[in-house]
Amino acid sequence: MKKININKLDNIIGGGDTLSATVVRAFIDVIELFVDAGRGVGSAIRRIAEGNICPLK
Repeated sequence: MKKININKLDNIIGGGDTLSATVVRAFIDVIELFVDAGRGVGSAIRRIAEGNICPLK
């Protein structure tokens, strides 16, 4: 392994500007959560409007 001079260490640029698969998957999961919540709320509103509510007895 080659030793690096301290002055050259300041010039090293790492790869921190790319998206990882974990970040992309988490973003997709959040979007799916909002879609499912919207679908549930929309279904509830439609059932209330049509009078198709199950009795709670």
